[in-house]
Amino acid sequence: MWATARYRALGVVCRRWRQHSFSSLRELPPKVGVTLFPQHAPSAPSHTTETSALSPPLLAAGGERVFQWERPPRNVLLLKKMHDEKVELALDDLIKHFRDQYPDVNLIVEAPVYEQLLDKHPTLTPLHSHEHSLLAEKTDFVVTLGGDGSILHASSLFDQSAVPPILSFSMGTLGFLLPYDIQSFPEAIADVVEGKFSLLLRMRLRMTLWDNETDQQLGLKGEDACREMHFMNEVVLHRGSEPHMTTMDAFVNGEHLTRTIADGLIVSTPTGSTAYSLSAGGPIVHPTVSTMMLTPISPRSLSFRTILLPSDATVEISVSEGARSPAEVSVDGRVVRCLCPNQSVYVEMSPYPMPCINFPPELAARRRCGTLPDRREPTVVHDDWVHDINTLLRFNASFLSRHGGVPSAHGCGVDAAVSRRRWEKRRDAQSKAGPA
Repeated sequence: MWATARYRALGVVCRRWRQHSFSSLRELPPKVGVTLFPQHAPSAPSHTTETSALSPPLLAAGGERVFQWERPPRNVLLLKKMHDEKVELALDDLIKHFRDQYPDVNLIVEAPVYEQLLDKHPTLTPLHSHEHSLLAEKTDFVVTLGGDGSILHASSLFDQSAVPPILSFSMGTLGFLLPYDIQSFPEAIADVVEGKFSLLLRMRLRMTLWDNETDQQLGLKGEDACREMHFMNEVVLHRGSEPHMTTMDAFVNGEHLTRTIADGLIVSTPTGSTAYSLSAGGPIVHPTVSTMMLTPISPRSLSFRTILLPSDATVEISVSEGARSPAEVSVDGRVVRCLCPNQSVYVEMSPYPMPCINFPPELAARRRCGTLPDRREPTVVHDDWVHDINTLLRFNASFLSRHGGVPSAHGCGVDAAVSRRRWEKRRDAQSKAGPA
């Protein structure tokens, strides 16, 4: 109730949306402004950046940022995994919580979900396909219920603009991207509304398609106008349904890197390093590392291995003039166009990263584990990514399992806690000893 009281005390004019709803995004008020500054910088005006959108230059560098609302958020986008009864029940509880505790907040859902919940929750605002361009102007933050696919879907809704902060609850097959337990949603929502969180900025990439003969930009599948696309994991140029390998040329900053005959080439972000690139033999990269990876898919040459490139590089992958067939371009698992010989993909770092909501370690421990059945205290994790490649991806599990050292799911196991205490003890001892 404290959060609700403070929320209303911040000067928001209270309007009961139980009696009023918006039928279109155009009717919603614009999103509120935010203040950002680096995680470890002093909170002084000289270190702050005020902006109404999560946009460059501060965000392009990635990393973690301290976040503050200029006033309480007003518009929240709710995204859920489809055709899952457990998720549908959780969404119903989430909507009721917002209506009880934050009646001034407008809740946006996709059109199919709106039609499904119209009778039960008539105050929801539908997101129609023709209004996607308005979404970035209206949405203060996003809540996802599902797995990592739901977060990728959220990224696709903002594939040409800045992405609002995203709070993800793990209710899918895999919850590697900051997976919070759905049982903790009342406390998590209160912290977000109060601005008690930071943003982990996951790098995205920007892609455009070109015809090399005419030097004309190509449109994407289903699009009348040419446009660029911003994505979270990877872009893949691959043979598609063709039975044989394709021939491609790779360029870095305009310089010819190599010609390869392979099933395809992947250009991925550090976040995408644990997705398709990993399955193709690429390395695992920490999400705060500013780099992009070029990974071949089943190349004919045994000497072609993954290359890590600087984040400010421009990568071009072209279907070679002598290629036997076209190639498909896929972005985060979606086919966007078929390219013919002498057509190419241009990839560079996007100025709009993926801002994932992150809580302080002590709070994040409970947000990740929910309510523990045996009343044990959850393990405090200071690096979620290192923790998750062990608990979720089972990093090097074939060796750890021999000693019983694979931590339990969500980082609530005894082994993780013991390891953490040992690390902290050694760190403190070194700090007291001082320099040698």
